[in-house]
Amino acid sequence: MNQPGNSDDRGDILPRLEAMMESMTRSDLKIAKLILKSPHEFVRASVRSVAADLGVSEPTVLRFCRTVGCEGFKDLKFRLIQELAHAQAMTDQRERATRPTLVRSEGAPASGVDDAVADRLFDTIIDALSRTRETLNEKDLQAAAQAVAKAGRVVVYGIGGSSAALAGEIHNRLFRLDISAMVFTDGYAQRMSAAILSPGDVAVFLSSTGRPRELQESMELAKHYKATCIAITDADSPLGRDADICLHVGLSPSGVEEFQPNPMRFAQLFVIDRLAYAVAASLGERAHLMLRRARGSVAWLHGLAPQQPIGD
Repeated sequence: MNQPGNSDDRGDILPRLEAMMESMTRSDLKIAKLILKSPHEFVRASVRSVAADLGVSEPTVLRFCRTVGCEGFKDLKFRLIQELAHAQAMTDQRERATRPTLVRSEGAPASGVDDAVADRLFDTIIDALSRTRETLNEKDLQAAAQAVAKAGRVVVYGIGGSSAALAGEIHNRLFRLDISAMVFTDGYAQRMSAAILSPGDVAVFLSSTGRPRELQESMELAKHYKATCIAITDADSPLGRDADICLHVGLSPSGVEEFQPNPMRFAQLFVIDRLAYAVAASLGERAHLMLRRARGSVAWLHGLAPQQPIGD
């Protein structure tokens, strides 16, 4: 089965529409003008809503998609959102190009492409960590730690790339403290697990954007069954606003380069470590005993090593 965007690779959608407008039918011209005027709104629309807004039939909208070289409506939206995302990335890159040249900490200019890239990556990571340290609310952090420490069970939800991986890191931090925790990175499993939560349970949601629909629906279920919901995400996102406690981690205001992994994951990891530390402090002697056991189990296998992590 063909994936979205595979049907035609003749370039971006918006320039193609502009080039085809003179030869379009009246109905197709209406659709093209709508896309060119409001592309961001169009990618969130449905076939039915587009047809109703323009006074055309749904088959007309579908024929338009094929006329411009797409397999269907979903393919058109998929290609269009790729184009919009790429345009935003290029805008961010141009903005970065106008900023002062980076210099090394010892004062010498960065020499060579590799050094400049290393400096940019390093600086964006430090910026993400610094912003998160400044905006993380200590009262919210302690409230989250208390809820986790007292929880009957903790379920951790992440979906996609780094958020799913870091959801596993939350479990890695909690299980050694004798916290009953499970990780779910599949949307169906998340919904089912949220539906069997109870008062006294805690659901932790990790998301870069705070917008995945699967996570929002799982949070709605978890709250319905009176579990405490903690989000590690942007406080202004849907997930952040709906959470009982939100530990704010925001995306970089200037974006990152196309080839660069988003430095936000370092900020998320910082918040995860702060939360784990606060949970351990809340547990006190219980945490001390569990960590001592964990360290002993590793030392039994590998012997004693200075500064050895506890099972990392």
